Amino acid sequence: MPLVEWNDALTLGDPVIDRQHRGLVDLINQMHANLDAPDKEAQVMHCITAMYLYAKEHFWDEEAFMDRIGYPDKARHAALHREFVERTHTLTDCCLCDEAPYAELLDFLVAWFKEHVSTEDTRMVAFAKARQA
Repeated sequence: MPLVEWNDALTLGDPVIDRQHRGLVDLINQMHANLDAPDKEAQVMHCITAMYLYAKEHFWDEEAFMDRIGYPDKARHAALHREFVERTHTLTDCCLCDEAPYAELLDFLVAWFKEHVSTEDTRMVAFAKARQA
């Protein structure tokens, strides 16, 4: 069973952002599924690496979108993206050093994703829609 179920509450209405968010959900669920794999460390690190690269691309796209729409809260939103990358790096480093806080990393990813999408990204998309109206 997936850890994060995609649902209408996560859909923002922007096809590019929604597609990218679904990709991040898939990676979180893949990481969760691999926690019981015999080669857990390798599988989880593969997922973390893929998620990091995917998140960097998504954050870049999202920040370019904020520039295009003239989003007034872009600096704060982008700072949240940087904090995510830094925290993910820290937890990943712990995993590489055999401290293996896989559950903590997974909890962080799920909580951050849900909170960020439901508040920050929702505000950004609402601003974009209001500008189009």
